[in-house]
Amino acid sequence: MRWTSVLLCALCSTAAFAQSPPAVRIAGATNYAPHSLVKLKAEGADAKAGLLWRVYPSANVQRATNPRGVFEFAAPPGTYEVELLAITAGPGGDLVIDEARQTIVIGPGTPDPKPTPPNPDTTKPNPTQALGKIRFGNAGCTATVVGPRRSDGKWDVLTASHCVSGVGQKGTLTLKDGRTFGIKVITHDKTPDIAWCVTDDAVADLPFALLAEKNPEVGTAVWHMGYGIDKPGNREEGSITADENGDGQLRMTLSVSSGDSGGGIFRVDTSELVAVVCCTSGMAQKVSMWGGSTESARKARPKPTSIDETWTPVPIPLMSDGRRVTGGDEWTPLPIPIRLTLNK
Repeated sequence: MRWTSVLLCALCSTAAFAQSPPAVRIAGATNYAPHSLVKLKAEGADAKAGLLWRVYPSANVQRATNPRGVFEFAAPPGTYEVELLAITAGPGGDLVIDEARQTIVIGPGTPDPKPTPPNPDTTKPNPTQALGKIRFGNAGCTATVVGPRRSDGKWDVLTASHCVSGVGQKGTLTLKDGRTFGIKVITHDKTPDIAWCVTDDAVADLPFALLAEKNPEVGTAVWHMGYGIDKPGNREEGSITADENGDGQLRMTLSVSSGDSGGGIFRVDTSELVAVVCCTSGMAQKVSMWGGSTESARKARPKPTSIDETWTPVPIPLMSDGRRVTGGDEWTPLPIPIRLTLNK
């Protein structure tokens, strides 16, 4: 029995995640004197919503313990991006996620509209910065820029097949440094749950990861840093627990949640990419989970000569009353599949 027969999440109902414009807001001053305490407040969030705050960059940020809806932190002078997620359960049991962002400046000066990429040496792999958010409509997942750069100047981007609808679909990739690029699905393999995309344009200086030559051995220590709603961007570590199965997937122990789907899983010792987050037996806890294997990803990886450069418009979805569905500005994490059976 293939794993797809036991998935319990509504992956096919992307429309369930199309939400009205978010009501949640971040209130508070945006400019602070050096060494002062940043004080922010969540407004417009549902009383029952779970609130999740994050700051980027997070290095040297000291967060205070505050009551619900209040967020305070201290940090060295600089420009910081604060994100707020308000998570509630919709009428049908689906997650409804509102997101608000605010730029905070500590010290003199104004926010830098073009942040300096954190990896100035683009000749070396930088897997933590190669991880980005992808968006196809309102559904969001994690993806990895994989090097080396292609001969046509574009970049391969690896994610999970359940994050996209099929070959030819067009979406966007946003990296941690704020840059956003158009991407197109080139290969779509449902069995191992792997999809390869390619950037629309040639780009000279993207951070990237390297795909390992072969599958890791059982017991190999691994990590991921996806955009799951439990702890976005947090480094989670685990290990490989079984060799590749008949579906072209590896089994491991790792903590993942919705939004982590499609994210790269890396060896601790070499930082090489060895798997792609597919599904889990439990949310936001260190349990058995599965991902497309290294060798499955290598087999599906596209070649520059195989790309059809002809752009075909994707028909825009229509609601029942005839109004167009728009993706809006929000990135909504796609639920990660749940797998009940542990026998593979």
